[in-house]
Amino acid sequence: MRNPKAIASVFSLVFVALAWGTSYAIIKDVIGSLPPFTLMLFRFGFSTLILTVLYGHRLKTITVRHVRNSAWIGLFLILEYICQILGIRHTTASNQSFLVGACVIFVPFLAWFLSGQRPDGFALGGALLAALGIGLLTLHGSLSMNKGDLLSLLASVFVACHMVAIERLGRNGDPVASTLIQFFVTSVAFLILTGCYESFTFALTPKHWKALAYLVVVTTVLAFTLQNIAQKHLSSTSTALVLALEPAFGGLFAVLYLKEMLTLRMAVGCLMILAGIVMEETGLRFLHRRAGGIGSPSQT
Repeated sequence: MRNPKAIASVFSLVFVALAWGTSYAIIKDVIGSLPPFTLMLFRFGFSTLILTVLYGHRLKTITVRHVRNSAWIGLFLILEYICQILGIRHTTASNQSFLVGACVIFVPFLAWFLSGQRPDGFALGGALLAALGIGLLTLHGSLSMNKGDLLSLLASVFVACHMVAIERLGRNGDPVASTLIQFFVTSVAFLILTGCYESFTFALTPKHWKALAYLVVVTTVLAFTLQNIAQKHLSSTSTALVLALEPAFGGLFAVLYLKEMLTLRMAVGCLMILAGIVMEETGLRFLHRRAGGIGSPSQT
C-alpha cells in the first residue's frame, strides 16, 4: 500500500477503531451516576449541534427522499443505542465490545433474507466461529445469558441492520448529511425517552463533562467524520479488516481502565469472535495478496 492517502486512511481507521472500542469502558464508568437515556441525549444532541455547525450547509443540496431514507436509517441507530446503553448496565464493557463487534457476522444473512444472495463459505465459517466465541464469552454453567449480554447481542443485530439500511437506502446520497440527519432523529428519540422514563433534573459533575466531551468529540463527531473520509481511499475489505480491531481495543481498554477480569475462556471466546469477523469480512484474501509476486501492487 504505497499510496500516501491510503496509508493515512489506514491510520485514521485505526484511530476510529480505538475511539469506538474505548467508548464502552467510558460509558460503563459513568452509567451508574448518570441515567442512560440522558447520557445518550447529551451524546447525540451535542454531536448534532457540532455536525450542524461543520456540515449543516450540505443539507441544502439533499432531496426530500434522502431525508426520509436517512430518517429510516436513523431508526436502527436508535434501536442499537437503546440496547447498548441498557445492556451495558448488566454486563462488562469488554463483553459488550466483542458482542457488538460481532455485528458484521449478521450482515450477509440479512442481505440473504432481503435479496436472496446466499453467503459464501467464508461468511458461513466466520459466523460459526464467532457464534462459538460468543458462547464461550457469555454462556454460564446453566447455558444461559444474562440480560446485559442478550441486549448487547440484540444491539449487534441492529448495528447490522443499520449497515444494510445504509447500503440500500443511503447509496446515492451525501453520507455526511445522512449522518447529521441520523444524529438528529436519534437525539429526538432520546429526548422523548428521557422525558418519559427519566427526568430533565440532573447534576453533571466534572467527571460527567469529561466523559461527554470524549464521547461527543472523539467517538462520535471525529470518528464518524474520519470514517467517511478514509473510505474514499480504501477498499471495503481493507476498511473492514482495520475496523475489526474495535472489539480488541474495547476489551483491552476495559481491562486496563476498569480493571475488568478476563479469564482464559473469555479470552479464547474473544479471539474466536475476532477471527470470525476477519474471516467473514476478508475471505482471508489478505493471506494471498502477494500471490502475484513479491513486488505486485496492493489493491486499495
